[in-house]
Order: sequence, then structure tokens, then C-alpha cells
Amino acid sequence: MAMLARLLTRTLPGPQIALVRFATGVTVVLILVATMRIELRPRRWRWLISRGVFGGTAVLLYFMSIEKIGVGVATLLNYTSPVWSMFFAWLFLRERPRKHAFVALGMTLLGVTLVATSGGRAWHLGGWELVATLSAVVSGMAITSIRATRMTIPDGTPSESSWTVFASFTTVGLLVTLPSVLPPFGVWVAPTARQWWLLVLCGLLSIGAQMLLTSAMGRLTAVGIGILQQATVVLAMAGGILFFGEPLSSRGALGSIITMAGVVWSVQSNRQNIPRD
Repeated sequence: MAMLARLLTRTLPGPQIALVRFATGVTVVLILVATMRIELRPRRWRWLISRGVFGGTAVLLYFMSIEKIGVGVATLLNYTSPVWSMFFAWLFLRERPRKHAFVALGMTLLGVTLVATSGGRAWHLGGWELVATLSAVVSGMAITSIRATRMTIPDGTPSESSWTVFASFTTVGLLVTLPSVLPPFGVWVAPTARQWWLLVLCGLLSIGAQMLLTSAMGRLTAVGIGILQQATVVLAMAGGILFFGEPLSSRGALGSIITMAGVVWSVQSNRQNIPRD
């Protein structure tokens, strides 16, 4: 999905790609509901809305970052989200991290700083690297929201189905993204027939990824899922170098290694919280 988004951002704005992604998800949900393939019974409304608002914002910022700084760096910075979800899950869900995770946070922030300032780039508040990092923070809250909708709670309230969580994400995400595409804040660029096919394919791939992630959250903690997600960073950075000629300086490579080591360490330090059933 990230590679297709990078390809499309050569000619289309990142927010527009995010909008079509969400619109594809809404269309699929409506078709499945109309054909009675799925049934939506929302219960945990606050967490479902939180999932949509934070998830939609994270996707919007991520796609904007891909357009501006490339898929490799944008994905690396975005996928520091497990570190942030660790703290949000601790704060809101009482999934307490181990002390080693705090060291991991320092490592991750150091690595992110090295990547963001590599290649002669200066770190500043208006930088797109900071936007990509912010997408990770927001995504961390979105992942925590998924966990909150899927976990078993003592009062016996049933967990939300994967499709209910996805429906909230894609519907609210569509509303969050819409202002960035339409005037006066954005502009719609008419896609070609080929671009429409790629946009829909990007949306369908995101649906598959989100459904797998949401299903896994029924068994894994918000932090525990992070170790599996890091494969995305490696693949995205490799694809950016191989297919789009994105540069990777020695400073950026060192920062990438430190960042990933910090994220993996933070997740590994919480493995005892993962249910074994």
C-alpha cells in the first residue's frame, strides 16, 4: 500500500489518495452490510470514535509525508507508533510497560532525530519529518483505541467485531480527510483511468491490512502487535531505495538502525503482557 501511495503521489496529492482509500473502505462496508455478509453492532462508542478520528488523522499525515519526504523515511517515522501506543495503553488501559521500555523510547527518539536531520536537512517545527513523527504519535492512540474495542473487560460487555471497528475507522477517517481535499484547504486533481485502478487497489490493500491488524488485536496487546509491524519499515525503505531511488545517507542508516532497535526493544519488554490463549 505504501509503495502504491508513493507511486501515486508523483502526480496526485497525498490527502486525495487518503480520501479515496477511505472512500473505498466505506463502499466495501456498505456492500457487505447491504448483502447481509456482515452485521455492525457498535457498543463502545467513545473508543470507536477515537479509533476513527485518530486513525484518520494518522493516515492523512502519513500520506502527506510520503508525498513530501518519500516512502522510506515517512514509513520509518510513522512506525515508531508502537512506542507511543505503549504509553497510551499504559495511561488508558492500564497495560503497564516494563522499565526497559523507557530506555527504548530514548533510543527511538535519538534514531528519529538522526534520520530527520540526515542528508543536510535541518530539524524544524515546519518540517515534514515532524509531520511524519506526529502521524506516529496519533497512530499510537489509534492502535490503543483498537485494543480498547477488542479487549475483554470485567463488566462482560462484548468486544467489537473487526468489521465494526473498521467501519468506524474508514467512515470517520473519510470525514477527517475530506476538508484537506476540497476548497478552500485543498484541491481535487482528476485521476486518469490507470490512476483510478491504482487508487482502488491501494484502498483494497489497506482494507486487508486493517482487518488483519484489528483481528490480531483480539489476542495481542497494543504494544505486542508492534514487533510484527516493523517488517513494513524494512520493506518500505528497501522499496524506496530500489524503485524510487530514494537516498539513504550513513547518518540516516545509523538512525534507522537505532530507531528500529528502540522500537523492537520496547515491544519485547512487554511480551509478558501478551495473552497465550
